[in-house]
Amino acid sequence: MSNELDAKAARERAKAIAEQRRAERRNRKRKCVVCGVEESDKTPLGAHPDGIGPSCKDELTCQARRAAASR
Repeated sequence: MSNELDAKAARERAKAIAEQRRAERRNRKRKCVVCGVEESDKTPLGAHPDGIGPSCKDELTCQARRAAASR
């Protein structure tokens, strides 16, 4: 009986940890793979054409930010 209680407690603990990780992943800010700016209402991110991750929807602004950051 003790083993069953330990196993159940371990499963419950694993569920709690998994839910916490899912919540952290949902709340994490995404960053553009090109210029590194965080996603916001002003700078919504979309899929990069080459499939390398999220990137700014406005390509010209993104390139300008990247050029300014590399200076």
